[in-house]
Order: sequence, then C-alpha cells, then structure tokens
Amino acid sequence: MPSYPEFAGRIIVVTGAAQGIGAVTARAFAEQHARVALLDIDEPGARRVAGEISAGGGRAGVVAIDVTDEQSVAQAIAGVVSEFGGIDVLINCAGGYGRLATVEDTPIEEWDRTVALNLRSVFLVSRAAIPHLKKSKAGRIINVSSITGRTVTAASSPAYGAAKAGVIQLTRFLAQQLGPSGITANAIAPITTLTPRVAALRSEEEIERIAAQIPLRRLAEPEDHAQAMLFLASDAASYINGVALDVNGGRVMM
Repeated sequence: MPSYPEFAGRIIVVTGAAQGIGAVTARAFAEQHARVALLDIDEPGARRVAGEISAGGGRAGVVAIDVTDEQSVAQAIAGVVSEFGGIDVLINCAGGYGRLATVEDTPIEEWDRTVALNLRSVFLVSRAAIPHLKKSKAGRIINVSSITGRTVTAASSPAYGAAKAGVIQLTRFLAQQLGPSGITANAIAPITTLTPRVAALRSEEEIERIAAQIPLRRLAEPEDHAQAMLFLASDAASYINGVALDVNGGRVMM
C-alpha cells in the first residue's frame, strides 16, 4: 500500500465512522499516523473502532453526532477542535438508506429522512468545519457520493440517488468557493460495496448479479474507497479540485 508521511500529525475528521467505509477509512488514516476523530450517532460503535485503532498504536477520539441536526453538528465540531486543536481533513461519509424503493412507494417522511442523512448532513458538517479548515495548510473536504448519484440503477432508492447526486454538485460549489483559501473539495462515487448494510439489503443472488456487471467481476471492498480518499487528501492531490472520482471497477465510466 502507498505511504503518505505528510499525514503524520494531521487531524482527520470522519463522519459515519462506526462501521463500513467510514470505519475502514478512519483506520487507514490512523495507519498513516494521522490523528483521527470518529464522528457517529452510534457512539458505542465508534468507540469500538477507536479502541481497535488505539490497540494498533494509532491515535483516535470519538465525538457523538447527529449529522442531520444543526446544533448537534456545531457541538461535535467544537468538540473536535477542543480535543484535537483543529481540522485538516473532513470526510463526509455518513449516509445510507433503509430499503430499495420506487418513487411511487416512497413516503414523504422517508424521502425527507434519506435526503437529510445524505445531503443536508454534508452541508451542515462542511459549513461548521470550514472556519477551521481555513486555518490548515492542507485543508481538504472529501464527500462520499454513490454510483446511484451518477446513474440510475434498477434497484435502489430514488431519495438516496437524488441526495447523492446533490452531494456531487455541493462538492463543486465547495471547490469553487473554498479554492481561494487553499482548500480542495472532491467526492468519490462508490459502487455497491460489501459492507454489513449492503449484505442486509441485498440477497446473494443480487450481489452476484451486480458483480457480473462489473468489468473487474467483483464488488468493491471498503478498503478500495479508503485508498481513494487517502490519495485525495494527500499532498500528491493538491491540484485536484471539484472532482467526482468514480470508484466502481469500471461499471460506469463518466
């Protein structure tokens, strides 16, 4: 795996860090000797991940957060800055959806909840972190979108896809507006990834069908996305700004 010595001592904030892509990403940055703040509404889960990082010699702290609530976000970011002293990299990884659906059978409450979790959250957390990122010499925002935000798939959630498409456009606005302050903003758009949530939502047959449509003939692992985010946060990517990086094994080529 690549080594990024510049991460030593940098402060990385990861939302949705209690499981899945967020947890693996937090571990990946800790392995590069960064200081990692794990933010999640599932505080016990985040503490388990932080404990694993600490047991491996890394440095991690946990802050409870509801990424859809403005006050909770403000308190969490303030807590990170109080404990760690600042923010260098923000990774908006919190998100997800509860079930596969169509527009016709999506209640408004489900729509609002899904959009809040996947899009409102990125706005709230980014806005709260920006003043602190401006103080960094290596400010980065990395947002996790989805292949469903890039194209329409047969079985997904319309609310989730619409929100994840919004994440890409919000990322572009952040890139344009924060570039003069030396902050880059980029997104990744993962394909269906073998996380516990995906395993619960999809059958073995569905997973095999999806894998058969991918040129690499396998679903992504969380580590695939973590490595992409390590690169985007690194000094090597300092001139990459406003990009949505498709991490999908070639399933969709934009």
